[in-house]
Amino acid sequence: MLGMSAGLPVFDGPQRQTARAAPPSSEVEEEPVSRPERPRMQSLSPSSRGGAVPSQRALVDARATFRQRYGNPAARARTSTATVLVAEALLAEASDESDPAVKWVILDEARKLAISAGSPLIIGRAVRIASSEFDFDAINVEYRSLLEIPLRALDPSRASELAEAAEGVATRAEVDRSFDLALLAQGLSIRAWQRAGNIYGARTATKRLEALERTAKAVPTRVP
Repeated sequence: MLGMSAGLPVFDGPQRQTARAAPPSSEVEEEPVSRPERPRMQSLSPSSRGGAVPSQRALVDARATFRQRYGNPAARARTSTATVLVAEALLAEASDESDPAVKWVILDEARKLAISAGSPLIIGRAVRIASSEFDFDAINVEYRSLLEIPLRALDPSRASELAEAAEGVATRAEVDRSFDLALLAQGLSIRAWQRAGNIYGARTATKRLEALERTAKAVPTRVP
């Protein structure tokens, strides 16, 4: 259980925490570059097995509940190692949460913490867990979340994780015939492989991008 004195950020709601600060050396530095507005998981028309995203009224109450329970975990998770631990703890907490709105807030917080820690794997887990219960544009949210990770702050190992995660998003977007998103995600993968210093990975990703571009051009334009 996350401690009451902890504190974190959120998907669109309150927050939880549970990690002890790691040595300052593992702290991720902020990049002095402008970033797109943080992605928000938005409710879609009923589609498959997921339920509707909690209403704004419900989320207001859920955030209050979250703050009462866990404070602001992000305030104490000042290193990437500690932040990842907090995000993982939140994912575990979400599995036992019965209130849909509070669960949404917990998962959103885990996703945001994963962005700040530069952890594509945690981002993917948080979005996939949320998409198994709620209807929202999960592929787009995952891509935009990966895009927020500052590449220059990643070591080769974490950059490789980002490249693989972006390729996964590109593949799912292609299956959904969302070619614009697929191309964007594949482009992110190329940049991440380059950051990792993996020339073979970057070349392979580039060939994949070219194939996607050909596929996108061959798809008939839909007539309204």
